Amino acid sequence: MANNNTNAPYRLYKRGEIWHAYISFVVEGRRVIIRESSGETDIERAQEYCIKRINAIRNSPAVTHEITLDSACAKWWTEYGQNLSYSVDVFSKLRRLLTIIDGDILLSQITKNDVNHLMTTFTNAGRSNATANRYLCLLSAICTRAKNRWDCRIPDFKILSFRLKEPKENIKYFKDWDELQKVIDASAEHLKPIILTAVYTGLRRGRILSLKWDQIDWDNNQIIYMGKDGNPHSVPMVAQLKQLLLSLPRDHEYVFTYKGHKIRDIKMAWHAAFERAKVPYRNFHTLRHTTATWLLRKTGNLRVVQNVLGHSDISITTKYAHLVNNESQAALTALFDK
Repeated sequence: MANNNTNAPYRLYKRGEIWHAYISFVVEGRRVIIRESSGETDIERAQEYCIKRINAIRNSPAVTHEITLDSACAKWWTEYGQNLSYSVDVFSKLRRLLTIIDGDILLSQITKNDVNHLMTTFTNAGRSNATANRYLCLLSAICTRAKNRWDCRIPDFKILSFRLKEPKENIKYFKDWDELQKVIDASAEHLKPIILTAVYTGLRRGRILSLKWDQIDWDNNQIIYMGKDGNPHSVPMVAQLKQLLLSLPRDHEYVFTYKGHKIRDIKMAWHAAFERAKVPYRNFHTLRHTTATWLLRKTGNLRVVQNVLGHSDISITTKYAHLVNNESQAALTALFDK
């Protein structure tokens, strides 16, 4: 036996010609104990082995709770991101994020300058504040999970404090069915049921494209999906939608397919529909706004709209209220107009 110093973090024992190590020390408030062969026949080399082993453990990410941005992005994607309905967009944003902030940087070493650089990269390129804020929220989500789930160190400042002010949303929607029908008639056949599903449900594009047959409750006339909060949500299935879905072929686990394959993107088909219809372009999310506006116009009930759209907070839904208020004001004006 060698090294009888009881305060030393290691002891050496000789078994045959090889020195074996018993390593025991405390790091980050935790006791680390290792029993292993040093692989050395010379005691000085065995001692050097122990010292190097201890230093390696003290500095390892598993002990120091450090993780690089690249590793954090990969881990976040595997555990959470890839399961989101809009995972294709998320993956694209992760790749873009890593081109702006060095992936080899430790999360704990991300500085305010790094975050400022992230935001100005988009604003200098003429992108909207909303776009920059989405990347900021993504970085914040990764750091939050790293701290709460992986016990890793993150920046000591609030990342979301760099959020840029966004102008009040100018909600666009289709005025009526006649206006929407022009786009539907000009759409490719595989796009038409997707558009109608969006209008009938108010669901987002990613949620619709990721819809599977086993998520449809035919008996209770509802579509069930996992919300952003990780809990199951449902949206009613009106008779027109049920008839539409029943008419589609079931040649895949996903509802919306093209030539037997899951439809992953509809951007080109969506743009082409507007070109053929010769109407002003609107993005696909306009359909969700359309459902909300028409529903609120019909019911006057924000709670109903909140439940259908799956908003966690009614304050998100109130952005549609002014549309109905404007119509009410116009109606009153017409009523009392001499």
